[in-house]
Amino acid sequence: METAKNSPAPETPPQRRIIRDRTEISNFLATLAENATREIVIFAPHLQGAFFNSSRFARALASFAARHRQNLARIVVEDTDQALRDNDRLVGLCRRLSDFIHMHQVAEEHLGIREMFMVVDHRGYLHQQDTDKPDCVTHAHDSHEAVLLTRRFNELWDRSEPIVALRASGL
Repeated sequence: METAKNSPAPETPPQRRIIRDRTEISNFLATLAENATREIVIFAPHLQGAFFNSSRFARALASFAARHRQNLARIVVEDTDQALRDNDRLVGLCRRLSDFIHMHQVAEEHLGIREMFMVVDHRGYLHQQDTDKPDCVTHAHDSHEAVLLTRRFNELWDRSEPIVALRASGL
């Protein structure tokens, strides 16, 4: 018979957190990408290189794409010039792994949205409700909020356009 002393402590479920530190935000985004199994969606008016162009995030995204032929990462941005200029690792992945990683420009009707979010597998997310403020709400396992954010993303995606400059132009 096991005593309470010998039994393992129950794990506490992950909690919703607010993070403000840029390094912590970058680490959480990379951790989400590392743990993704089927889908990654990202909406950002401006793709901050500190978050999306790190070697850790790029490795996680490349590994995600290589893991299964049906894995898909979709990204919608507003400022395509900035995204292409400041995110060479991510842009390279979009070009090399174009069957698995897609980046689009937001439709004109959605210009000016001031939030950023990333959702993986309809469960984990990071949501910055105002890009002018450092606060990001995060949760590794909140299906309800993750599904709501994914639905919003799908609305943005459905009206977005592929970024022509991402396609190789060599003949």
